[in-house]
Amino acid sequence: MLARRPLTLLAAPMLLLALGGSALAPGAAQASGGTAAAATATVTSPAPQISSPAAGATAWALDKPVVVTVIGGNLTAVTLTSPDGTQVRGALTPSRWTSSGTLVPRTSYALAAVAVGPDGQQTAVTLPVRTGAPDQVLRATISPNGRTVGVGRPVVVTFNHSVRRKADVEAALKVTTSRALGAASWSWTSDRTVQFRPRTFWPAHLGVKVTANLRKVHAGPGLWGMQNTDAAFRIGRSFVMRVSNAKHRMTVTRDGTLLRTLGVSLGKPGFPTRSGTKVIMEKYVSHRMNSITVGITGPEAYDLDVPYAMRITASGEFLHGAPWNPYVGIMNHSHGCTNLTLSSAIWVFNRVLEGDPVVTTGTGRATESWNGLGGVWNMSWTDWVAGSALS
Repeated sequence: MLARRPLTLLAAPMLLLALGGSALAPGAAQASGGTAAAATATVTSPAPQISSPAAGATAWALDKPVVVTVIGGNLTAVTLTSPDGTQVRGALTPSRWTSSGTLVPRTSYALAAVAVGPDGQQTAVTLPVRTGAPDQVLRATISPNGRTVGVGRPVVVTFNHSVRRKADVEAALKVTTSRALGAASWSWTSDRTVQFRPRTFWPAHLGVKVTANLRKVHAGPGLWGMQNTDAAFRIGRSFVMRVSNAKHRMTVTRDGTLLRTLGVSLGKPGFPTRSGTKVIMEKYVSHRMNSITVGITGPEAYDLDVPYAMRITASGEFLHGAPWNPYVGIMNHSHGCTNLTLSSAIWVFNRVLEGDPVVTTGTGRATESWNGLGGVWNMSWTDWVAGSALS
């Protein structure tokens, strides 16, 4: 009997299929030397699929995180990058990436993601995402602007909304001057107001420019600056009025030179004039003063048209002519205002600018820091600087 030789099976070559390829038809085989071999095929998994609801958005809500997910693989890298190269923070897991950083309004981001499948196939995508407008827009008004003012006029920036992120907003504010200024600082006087002043009065004859670079500055929840604002003004000559309660006199100096000494009459007992620094806020050739508006009634009530009135506090103190007061230069006889003779009032009125200081001493009543444009000069320098969000 002849020995039977064992049958040897020939292995068919493995076929690697790209995504979208097809396997051989069932039953198909290749013949070799008259021997049939069964062909087998291995199909690779589909490439990972990356998706994001934010992809292609033109007004993605700022309060919604950007989310990236993957099917058929693991995320290995995700970035969300603004045009200036800033990347938004986010948390990455194998199946999901979620932004946690702040999205800036009206900004076109590049969302880039990479994922790898179980067989090593890689998918990489870059998708556009554009954010929408903020819930609220922060706007700034800067004063003074476009005029010449006195050496005691602070810069006042007023916002249309309360500012929560004061440091970010303050960092966007810049003051430049035509020559060296020395120590100076911003200080927040309310949630909507920040003011700037030097340690002492401004140097005379100085050009000043203030810029609020608020575009895309995050000022609080849902609140963003969307445009820049600037202002420019000039500090005029130094015109300082110093009032002595003890002497009933006011000296007037211009650029350090004494011009005149004028008689005054301050507040009588029960109606003390404030001591400290005040500045000219506004002036009127004639201004009606009704005591009811400042809480004075009864025998002390008055209702007068006051000539050459120059406001120096928000609470109602004025420097003004008082032709009815025979005690000007002799004794105190006003209800708190600084009274001048009519001729003296006209002389001062024709020379003062908004922001010219009126510094009063010896009355025993202090000027409050909130009381008018000059009130800020009554804070110590240490307290003033402490009001800066950047100090």
